[in-house]
Amino acid sequence: MVTKPDATAKRLSQSPWPVTSLAGLFLASAFIPPSPHKGLPLFVHRFGFAGIFAGAGYVLSTGDSRNGSGISTAWSLIYLFLNARKSLAAPRHPVAVGLTLATIGSAGLYGSEYPFLSGDDGDSSSAAA
Repeated sequence: MVTKPDATAKRLSQSPWPVTSLAGLFLASAFIPPSPHKGLPLFVHRFGFAGIFAGAGYVLSTGDSRNGSGISTAWSLIYLFLNARKSLAAPRHPVAVGLTLATIGSAGLYGSEYPFLSGDDGDSSSAAA
């Protein structure tokens, strides 16, 4: 039985809007100069991940929720692997912390789509013999 929070999470995990918003956040942060602000990721990371997350949003907008959520999850985890520790270490910059928290949210939301929320849509192993 699917409860209302599960239905809302499933709908959001198949929507392009959260990852497209994350792409916009990364793109907006790319215009902040990194030199005086310790903890901000490199410009190349902020601009590059904006493009990657926009691409994941495009894939989701075409209706391919498995690949779109996979792209978003994988690249969110890569961003966190490269930048999370530096952005949360003192002195913290609010933009760097915001990017990290938004990316954690994206990884959690889209990462939950495949194993927990997808159900038995295309799983042939669950078919009765």
